[in-house]
Amino acid sequence: MPRLTGSETKEELEKRYGIDLSPESIRKRTIRDVVILIFVGIIYYFVVKYTDFGLKCYIHELTGFDCPACGTTRMIVSASKLEIAKAFRYNRFMFVTFPFVVGEVIYFFYINEAKKPVNKINQVIIFIWLGLFVLYGVLRNILPI
Repeated sequence: MPRLTGSETKEELEKRYGIDLSPESIRKRTIRDVVILIFVGIIYYFVVKYTDFGLKCYIHELTGFDCPACGTTRMIVSASKLEIAKAFRYNRFMFVTFPFVVGEVIYFFYINEAKKPVNKINQVIIFIWLGLFVLYGVLRNILPI
């Protein structure tokens, strides 16, 4: 797939990808993608809640250490039951940054549908978040947080 530079015209991008890049069309496809993701998340939630199936953390299985994402599923299940303190204890970092993550997922769906490059400021913010994510993973295994 050719790299997006942001210099192509709307008509060139529409011809290359064979899709309509009008704002209404982009909005509809983005909403469709988000709805599909929410639907899959709801299915996973009920599978986790009513069965013994769930995603395993292979980092924890192999090393015994908690990865930065360990506890996120339990956090979401607890938050859905309005057990906020319990949800916070499962994964503090994801609890605090979850709205940001959701916003970024929606933003990436949008720019993917609009065939736009990711802006530099957003890239910096993502790298900062990833650095904090890794730092949290290290600290949660050293300090009692």
